[in-house]
Amino acid sequence: MDSRRFYIWGILNCTPDSFSDGDPTATAEDFIRRGRELVADGADILDVGGASSRSGAAPVSAEEELTRLLPVIEGLRKYCSVPISIDSFRSEVADRALSAGAAIVNDIHGLRDGGAMAAVVARHGAKAVAMHWRPEPLSGKDILEDLRKLWGQSLAIARAAGIGPERVILDPGLGEGFHKTVEQNLRILRHLPELRAAFPNCELLFALSRKSFLGAVAAEPCPKDRDCLSAAAAYGAYGDGLRHFRVHNVLLTKKILRLGEAVRGT
Repeated sequence: MDSRRFYIWGILNCTPDSFSDGDPTATAEDFIRRGRELVADGADILDVGGASSRSGAAPVSAEEELTRLLPVIEGLRKYCSVPISIDSFRSEVADRALSAGAAIVNDIHGLRDGGAMAAVVARHGAKAVAMHWRPEPLSGKDILEDLRKLWGQSLAIARAAGIGPERVILDPGLGEGFHKTVEQNLRILRHLPELRAAFPNCELLFALSRKSFLGAVAAEPCPKDRDCLSAAAAYGAYGDGLRHFRVHNVLLTKKILRLGEAVRGT
């Protein structure tokens, strides 16, 4: 990937209960159609998920996750040439998805599952997103220190599996759904350049689209009405040197980031 430009990851949630775009009536054909629309809008990568990670979401078995995902991935491969990212923390799901045509694993658990996910990524020669994730809120410690610590663990696991840092994209796991307070989210946003400098061989993924944190800061309760806030946050992160953006509204984000390119002369 060319680090001089930006990359938009279009979110494709193949779920009935995702926090802003879940659809209990949608079929695989509907999701394939939506994925093609995201590509037409300018998505460089499609991030496809089959299980909601929102707080309070009902657990989904690996079998159900695969039932939702595989027809969509296989269908998209017939129509779209952009890379597909599989959003899952299960190594068996990632293995099947990569065999079906995905090229990236987006793991909210940051590869910290005992090595199984890293082994799958290595075997397929894929890339991986390692998100900062804890099963409970962090208290009494600095969130930036914890980010550096857990990302370091993720990179060590990747390295042990033969995955170089250039194949790992780091995600700070922004949002209250990932057990971060409003102030912790703001602290991360204020220090993105420092986090980039701490991991110079890795790209960072900015995944703040429609998050409740934005609604809390700007008093916007409806997730779908947060797209302008999401794009504004992406513009700021672009100015801080980030180049990967996971979003729901691809077209709006692309326009905003093109403005960023023009203003900065990149």
